[in-house]
Amino acid sequence: MIHVLIVDDDKLVRKGLMSFLPWESFGMKVVGEAANGEKALDFLKANRVDLLMTDLAMPVMSGIELIRVVRKQYPNIAIAVLTLHQDFEYIQEALRLGAIDYIAKVELEKEQFEEVFRRIHSRVVEEKQRHKNESDSIVEACSCDTAYALLKFPDEPLTSRMVADCVSLGWIAEAEGSILMWLKDLAKEVQPQGHYEEDPLPPLPNGTRSTGWHMVRLRHTADLSPSDLHQRIRAYRSRDFFYDCDGNEPYPIEKSVMELLAEHPEPGDEETDTVKELLHAFTWVHNDEAFDKLCSRLKELRIPVSKLMQWIYGFMVDWNRLYRVIQPDDIKLPDTFTCWREVVDWLKHFREIGLTLSGSLQLSPEVSGSIMTAVKIVHDELECPLFAIDVAKRVNLSRSYFYQCFKEIVGYSFNEYLRKVRIDKAREYLEQTARPIVWIAKQTGYEDEKYFSRTFREQTGMLPSEYRLQYKTRL
Repeated sequence: MIHVLIVDDDKLVRKGLMSFLPWESFGMKVVGEAANGEKALDFLKANRVDLLMTDLAMPVMSGIELIRVVRKQYPNIAIAVLTLHQDFEYIQEALRLGAIDYIAKVELEKEQFEEVFRRIHSRVVEEKQRHKNESDSIVEACSCDTAYALLKFPDEPLTSRMVADCVSLGWIAEAEGSILMWLKDLAKEVQPQGHYEEDPLPPLPNGTRSTGWHMVRLRHTADLSPSDLHQRIRAYRSRDFFYDCDGNEPYPIEKSVMELLAEHPEPGDEETDTVKELLHAFTWVHNDEAFDKLCSRLKELRIPVSKLMQWIYGFMVDWNRLYRVIQPDDIKLPDTFTCWREVVDWLKHFREIGLTLSGSLQLSPEVSGSIMTAVKIVHDELECPLFAIDVAKRVNLSRSYFYQCFKEIVGYSFNEYLRKVRIDKAREYLEQTARPIVWIAKQTGYEDEKYFSRTFREQTGMLPSEYRLQYKTRL
């Protein structure tokens, strides 16, 4: 029985395909459905699928991107494209990436499904046989106890010229991906002048000497079939490789087969929350020990690169929101990182920018960090009573020195800054919510609504109710 997963952002289309077509008559069974590519990938992690039927135009992750990922992570899954409009440019791209066929939805609606099902069933069987033949041919070639892999991040398909060069040197090139495998026993090969190298390395194909390619030496591979090994390398590349490659290492990354086979449970919510708190606390910007701890904990989690980028982006938004008054220029985040070393280097660069201000004012990083902490307290505890003398104690500064340094770094006295942040937050509530004035007053630290209204008018020139009305009129 061929297990089928249907991916389409139109729920009615999915239900219609599942309910009204005679799947079992053609040896097929629909085992799942998904509204986009990301949900499809989640389903594939825990379920057997032989045939993926996907639409191309979907939110979150398109069908084209889904096909790319599935061909790399699950090469034994056959893929057929569902399309409403026969956009041949997209269809050709899908076929080039490895889809076995495309199905116009109109064919199914006009009861041409018998012909379609026979064609798809035949091609799925052919695809399974092809993978079996390839697997059998590779198994015959694998008998060494040490293997090598060449990996690249981010993933890019190999050019035809590189594939030809790799094959001529003895490397096995993964189709539509950037993984090369060497399965020959180098230890038995005689080196020039009759010497043996203890750990000889395979020859590097042209194009892999550039930045981004890294060699991994795999130990104890003799008892593992090459197809399984290839699958494990793909899994390793998707998670651990990013954190293992330094970006500048002259020697191969050493891994045993047992390390590749080891399961990596996803970190729990408590663990991830702790690390995110470290990231958003900003103490690491001015404290070396806190910085080392943050880097260590982030690397230990080994979260996917996409999630790591989301975390750093979230912290950047938080930083720019809190400290825009102090550092008006937003610090930019790169589109992606290619290895963990780049993450550490970027965080170090961020610290240098964060410390520039304290250096220009001839303040120690510790004092600058204390003032930054005080700024964060203002934003985090806006609805609470806040007094400069209490905040000074919390950041371990004397009252007079705290007043002086806060004004030098922030540009406002503590009380001026507190009032500014509270009124700015009140503006936001008035613009974006329909909450009553008394609620907004309490949320911004004013227990007395009349005092709040008077302070708001002093800062903006109008009462809160007048401000809200004028804002709505402008819209």
